[in-house]
Amino acid sequence: MSVGGMALAALALMLPAWLSSGPTALAAAPAPDGLSAADWSSIRAAYEANRHAAVAVDGGHLARNPGQRWNIHFDGRAFDATPDGGGWSWGLELVSYGRAGWESAVDAPARVDAVGGRISYAWDAALTEWYVNDSRGVEHGYTVHQRPAVEWSDGLGRDQGEGLRFTLAVRGGLSPRVSDDGRDVTFVDAAGASVVDYRGLTVFDADGVALPASFRTVAAITTAAGAMAGSHASDSLVLRVDDRGARYPLTIDPIAQQAYFKASNTDAGDSFGAAVAVSGDTVVVGAYEEDSSATGVNGNQANNSLEDSGAAFVFIRSGVGWSQQAYLKASNTGAADQFGRAVAMSGDTVVVGAFSEASNATGVNGNQANESASGAGAAYVFVRSGALWSQQGYLKASNTGVGDSFGWSVAVSGDTVVVGALDESSSASGVNGDQADNLASDSGAAYVFVRSGATWTQQAYLKASNTGANDSFGLAVAVSGGTVVVGASSEDGNATGVNGAQASNGAAGAGAAYLFFIPPSLDCNGNGIPDELELEGNDCNGNGVPDDCEPGVPCCPGDLNGDGVVDGADLGILLSAWGLCGP
Repeated sequence: MSVGGMALAALALMLPAWLSSGPTALAAAPAPDGLSAADWSSIRAAYEANRHAAVAVDGGHLARNPGQRWNIHFDGRAFDATPDGGGWSWGLELVSYGRAGWESAVDAPARVDAVGGRISYAWDAALTEWYVNDSRGVEHGYTVHQRPAVEWSDGLGRDQGEGLRFTLAVRGGLSPRVSDDGRDVTFVDAAGASVVDYRGLTVFDADGVALPASFRTVAAITTAAGAMAGSHASDSLVLRVDDRGARYPLTIDPIAQQAYFKASNTDAGDSFGAAVAVSGDTVVVGAYEEDSSATGVNGNQANNSLEDSGAAFVFIRSGVGWSQQAYLKASNTGAADQFGRAVAMSGDTVVVGAFSEASNATGVNGNQANESASGAGAAYVFVRSGALWSQQGYLKASNTGVGDSFGWSVAVSGDTVVVGALDESSSASGVNGDQADNLASDSGAAYVFVRSGATWTQQAYLKASNTGANDSFGLAVAVSGGTVVVGASSEDGNATGVNGAQASNGAAGAGAAYLFFIPPSLDCNGNGIPDELELEGNDCNGNGVPDDCEPGVPCCPGDLNGDGVVDGADLGILLSAWGLCGP
């Protein structure tokens, strides 16, 4: 971003201890009958924006943050945040900024803008202070538009040891406590209890080079505006940045940790964070011991009647802020299914494994109601359209078996999903072998599914080339394009390197990994089904191509002239060609 050709640097001060807030009842509610999902999404977005908007009042603007239960007053110089229950108030007020010894004092902003939940103070041509009030909480930052005019090399004998310097007065009754390394500030109340934290000060220049920076406290500063707001009872803060040799713009971020994710229905023992995945600006987090009985997307999170059913949570980034976008549950939520033990993401597709799911269905989108295959496992595919998520596929093994743990691991790349079943027990080896026997207990398997349009089909059944009982093949899986890797942590071979001898089992639990290349599926008729899955009864000449894709090729091998009849004319053709082939 640039203004007047000058690159912008941002000072983003974010407080994860009090910025996280769960989705509101309206945001989580399904679309009412008769209202389209798109219209309902627009209504929700407008509702969220308006209820966080700053309203002009005498002496500035007032905003409400319902998630944090705060009232925030912006008085044209700074802010004061006060919780509903009272007990404390807190704010930061910029006093001066610039080169050490040559700071520019700030008095009143040249311009104050309030649009929706965003307030900005344009102090001068070089600095804008801004606040964003939304469902994440209140974000506070500074944008430095250009390098300060006084440089290190001016030779005038000034105190050049501190570089850039920002002086901030602390409003309210909280006092700052700076850590020994100067990177963390904790604001405490009169009893010494921590209330607000700034953590992990980090500064980068335009090349990503980290610069030395630190906070320190100085004697309390009282300003006229501060006196009106309740004075500055505690020490103030100085933020120092050593920018020698740096290339502008600089990013000054007192929170190295950009976001602190918690479930919107945090509860003891949910195991939120046991599995995580990220793609672009979207993060998915699994909580395989979450207990709600909800199904599908954004259901009721309050009920804890299905212990360890599991859930997954989707978070998105907008600018420097994160918010929860979706709460995912299985379409057939069941106690102890452990949905969320594994998660994977690629673009707008999320895959969630539930290794203890118990239906006896096989393949894709089968009957979920039967619970006769305890611990068989399942995987669920969710897709995003705009900001809305929906379940697209319910994946099961082609040889579903009790205790196979299908869904222990999952991976996705584009239109390909791989699911591991580390306790599957067939003695097959290689690709698409015999799945029927259970002669190699817990040897493990992996399954490859491909998508055409919105339709999923199983493309391959993978086994180790040296299948062995208890090898746990499928404990981990990964996929990139047509390349699949499967881990078998308990394989016993004593080989080393690549493609060594697999026959020996002289190193118990040594482990192995197996690389497969899955060629892309052909779909000659464009019906969304890979050709290899529709050959039965549809490949009369046995050439591996569905009949409806080659209308000019005779179905009957004996019909040499292609007239649809095997008769003397065909025999004549055969006899005329009788003899040795070739010249």
